Order: sequence, then structure tokens, then C-alpha cells
Amino acid sequence: MNKYFLLLLLMDVVYSCGVCYGDPNSAAVDGMNKAIIFLLGTTGFVLSGVVLSIISIGKKSKTNRR
Repeated sequence: MNKYFLLLLLMDVVYSCGVCYGDPNSAAVDGMNKAIIFLLGTTGFVLSGVVLSIISIGKKSKTNRR
């Protein structure tokens, strides 16, 4: 309970980072946006590779059954 009360007292001291709270035209925000886009692209590329591998294995198993 004391931790929550202390947190309420210190709320004005705690600020968000410059990317979330800062200037939207700053270099840090631009870099963070590019990093997010890059990581989403990387994740999409890896997941599409996994899906294509599963589809390929499924097609090969169908041809081997015949």
C-alpha cells in the first residue's frame, strides 16, 4: 500500500521517454519509427518463410502418398 502511495506522490517526477512524449519531428522519433517498421518487416518475412515451408512440406507429402 505504501508503494502505491509513494508512486502517486512521485507521479510528476515520472515522465515518459522522449520518443513517446517528445517532439514528433525529432531524430529519435524518426529512428524509432524506422526501427519499428524494420522489426515488423523482419517478423513478417520470417513468418512467411515458415508458412511457405509448411505448405511445401504438405505438397511433398501429398505427392509421396501417391
